[in-house]
Amino acid sequence: MRDTPRVDVAAHYRHLIALGREEFLAAAAPAVLVRYPSRVLVGLHSADRTISSDDTADVAVPAPHAPAQLELELFPLVKKPGASFADRITIGRTHHNDIELPDHSVSRFHAYVRQADTGWVIADAGSKNGSWLRGGALEARREQALPSKAVLRLGEVDLTFYVASDLFDVLGGS
Repeated sequence: MRDTPRVDVAAHYRHLIALGREEFLAAAAPAVLVRYPSRVLVGLHSADRTISSDDTADVAVPAPHAPAQLELELFPLVKKPGASFADRITIGRTHHNDIELPDHSVSRFHAYVRQADTGWVIADAGSKNGSWLRGGALEARREQALPSKAVLRLGEVDLTFYVASDLFDVLGGS
Protein backbone atom coordinates (compact mmCIF):
# COMPACT_ATOMS: atom_id res chain seq x y z
CA MET A 1 0.00 0.00 0.00
CA ARG A 2 1.14 3.54 -0.70
CA ASP A 3 -0.71 5.10 2.29
CA THR A 4 2.46 6.00 4.15
CA PRO A 5 3.86 9.49 3.52
CA ARG A 6 7.06 9.73 1.52
CA VAL A 7 10.09 10.51 3.60
CA ASP A 8 12.18 13.42 2.37
CA VAL A 9 15.44 11.48 2.24
CA ALA A 10 17.48 14.51 1.15
CA ALA A 11 16.27 16.51 4.18
CA HIS A 12 17.06 13.57 6.46
CA TYR A 13 20.59 13.30 5.06
CA ARG A 14 21.11 17.06 5.39
CA HIS A 15 20.08 16.75 9.04
CA LEU A 16 22.65 13.97 9.48
CA ILE A 17 25.34 16.27 8.00
CA ALA A 18 24.84 18.63 10.95
CA LEU A 19 25.77 15.81 13.33
CA GLY A 20 29.26 15.49 11.84
CA ARG A 21 31.14 13.00 9.67
CA GLU A 22 31.31 10.04 12.08
CA GLU A 23 27.62 10.21 12.96
CA PHE A 24 26.68 10.68 9.30
CA LEU A 25 28.65 7.60 8.24
CA ALA A 26 27.18 5.55 11.10
CA ALA A 27 23.57 6.49 10.25
CA ALA A 28 23.59 6.79 6.45
CA ALA A 29 23.21 3.96 3.96
CA PRO A 30 26.58 2.71 2.68
CA ALA A 31 25.87 4.23 -0.75
CA VAL A 32 23.19 6.20 -2.60
CA LEU A 33 22.04 7.12 -6.06
CA VAL A 34 21.41 10.85 -6.52
CA ARG A 35 19.13 12.35 -9.12
CA TYR A 36 19.83 16.02 -9.68
CA PRO A 37 16.75 18.21 -10.31
CA SER A 38 17.62 19.07 -13.90
CA ARG A 39 20.15 18.16 -16.49
CA VAL A 40 22.97 20.56 -15.83
CA LEU A 41 26.31 20.98 -17.50
CA VAL A 42 28.82 21.72 -14.76
CA GLY A 43 31.99 20.81 -16.58
CA LEU A 44 32.42 17.69 -18.62
CA HIS A 45 35.08 15.21 -17.60
CA SER A 46 35.85 12.43 -20.05
CA ALA A 47 35.96 9.92 -17.20
CA ASP A 48 32.33 10.76 -16.39
CA ARG A 49 30.77 10.81 -19.82
CA THR A 50 31.59 10.21 -23.46
CA ILE A 51 29.76 12.26 -26.07
CA SER A 52 29.50 11.40 -29.72
CA SER A 53 29.27 14.06 -32.41
CA ASP A 54 25.55 13.24 -32.70
CA ASP A 55 24.87 13.95 -29.03
CA THR A 56 23.47 17.47 -28.79
CA ALA A 57 21.56 17.21 -25.49
CA ASP A 58 22.85 18.51 -22.19
CA VAL A 59 24.68 15.90 -20.19
CA ALA A 60 24.08 15.38 -16.50
CA VAL A 61 27.31 15.19 -14.56
CA PRO A 62 27.84 15.36 -10.83
CA ALA A 63 28.21 18.81 -9.35
CA PRO A 64 31.38 19.19 -7.29
CA HIS A 65 29.25 20.34 -4.34
CA ALA A 66 25.50 20.30 -4.02
CA PRO A 67 24.33 23.54 -2.40
CA ALA A 68 22.02 23.03 0.57
CA GLN A 69 19.11 24.69 -1.26
CA LEU A 70 19.40 22.40 -4.31
CA GLU A 71 16.58 19.86 -4.34
CA LEU A 72 18.07 16.41 -4.83
CA GLU A 73 16.40 13.02 -4.95
CA LEU A 74 18.40 10.53 -2.91
CA PHE A 75 17.89 6.80 -3.23
CA PRO A 76 19.71 4.97 -0.42
CA LEU A 77 21.03 1.59 -1.55
CA VAL A 78 19.31 -0.64 0.98
CA LYS A 79 17.05 -3.67 0.66
CA LYS A 80 13.32 -3.35 1.24
CA PRO A 81 12.07 -5.85 3.83
CA GLY A 82 10.85 -8.98 2.07
CA ALA A 83 12.07 -7.92 -1.38
CA SER A 84 13.31 -10.48 -3.91
CA PHE A 85 16.98 -11.13 -4.63
CA ALA A 86 18.47 -10.87 -1.13
CA ASP A 87 21.99 -10.42 -2.52
CA ARG A 88 21.26 -7.39 -4.74
CA ILE A 89 19.44 -4.08 -4.71
CA THR A 90 17.02 -3.93 -7.60
CA ILE A 91 16.18 -0.78 -9.54
CA GLY A 92 13.12 -0.39 -11.72
CA ARG A 93 9.87 1.35 -12.51
CA THR A 94 7.61 -0.65 -10.17
CA HIS A 95 7.22 -0.75 -6.39
CA HIS A 96 8.52 -4.35 -6.35
CA ASN A 97 12.06 -2.96 -6.64
CA ASP A 98 14.25 -1.70 -3.82
CA ILE A 99 14.75 1.56 -5.76
CA GLU A 100 11.65 2.74 -7.61
CA LEU A 101 12.18 5.12 -10.55
CA PRO A 102 8.70 5.87 -11.93
CA ASP A 103 9.76 6.93 -15.41
CA HIS A 104 8.42 5.57 -18.72
CA SER A 105 11.95 4.88 -20.00
CA VAL A 106 12.85 2.66 -17.03
CA SER A 107 11.92 -1.03 -17.27
CA ARG A 108 9.90 -2.75 -14.56
CA PHE A 109 13.15 -4.42 -13.42
CA HIS A 110 15.86 -2.36 -15.07
CA ALA A 111 19.16 -2.98 -13.25
CA TYR A 112 20.68 -4.03 -9.97
CA VAL A 113 23.61 -3.07 -7.77
CA ARG A 114 25.34 -5.03 -5.07
CA GLN A 115 28.29 -4.71 -2.79
CA ALA A 116 31.04 -7.14 -3.79
CA ASP A 117 34.33 -7.92 -2.05
CA THR A 118 36.12 -5.26 -4.09
CA GLY A 119 33.42 -2.55 -3.95
CA TRP A 120 30.10 -1.91 -5.64
CA VAL A 121 29.01 -3.42 -8.97
CA ILE A 122 26.12 -2.74 -11.32
CA ALA A 123 24.43 -4.78 -14.04
CA ASP A 124 21.66 -4.08 -16.50
CA ALA A 125 18.88 -6.65 -16.02
CA GLY A 126 18.07 -6.93 -19.74
CA SER A 127 16.17 -3.64 -19.85
CA LYS A 128 14.39 -2.42 -22.97
CA ASN A 129 15.98 1.06 -23.07
CA GLY A 130 19.44 0.15 -21.80
CA SER A 131 21.84 1.32 -19.11
CA TRP A 132 25.10 3.27 -19.32
CA LEU A 133 27.94 3.77 -16.90
CA ARG A 134 30.14 6.80 -17.59
CA GLY A 135 28.76 6.90 -21.11
CA GLY A 136 29.52 3.26 -21.96
CA ALA A 137 26.65 0.86 -22.53
CA LEU A 138 26.24 -1.92 -19.99
CA GLU A 139 25.81 -5.45 -21.29
CA ALA A 140 22.73 -7.23 -20.01
CA ARG A 141 23.38 -9.30 -16.88
CA ARG A 142 27.13 -8.59 -16.89
CA GLU A 143 28.39 -6.92 -13.73
CA GLN A 144 30.72 -3.95 -13.93
CA ALA A 145 32.58 -2.10 -11.18
CA LEU A 146 30.67 0.96 -9.98
CA PRO A 147 33.05 3.66 -8.72
CA SER A 148 31.87 6.46 -6.47
CA LYS A 149 30.89 9.65 -8.30
CA ALA A 150 30.13 7.72 -11.50
CA VAL A 151 27.24 8.91 -13.66
CA LEU A 152 24.67 6.27 -14.58
CA ARG A 153 21.92 6.47 -17.13
CA LEU A 154 19.01 4.06 -16.78
CA GLY A 155 16.73 4.56 -19.76
CA GLU A 156 16.49 8.36 -19.81
CA VAL A 157 17.14 8.85 -16.08
CA ASP A 158 20.53 10.22 -15.03
CA LEU A 159 21.83 9.31 -11.59
CA THR A 160 25.12 9.70 -9.79
CA PHE A 161 26.43 6.98 -7.49
CA TYR A 162 28.10 8.00 -4.23
CA VAL A 163 29.52 6.00 -1.35
CA ALA A 164 28.53 7.56 1.98
CA SER A 165 31.87 9.29 2.63
CA ASP A 166 31.75 11.05 -0.76
CA LEU A 167 28.10 11.98 -0.27
CA PHE A 168 29.01 13.65 3.02
CA ASP A 169 31.41 15.91 1.12
CA VAL A 170 28.96 16.59 -1.74
CA LEU A 171 26.23 17.64 0.68
CA GLY A 172 28.58 20.16 2.24
CA GLY A 173 29.83 18.29 5.29
CA SER A 174 33.06 19.39 6.83
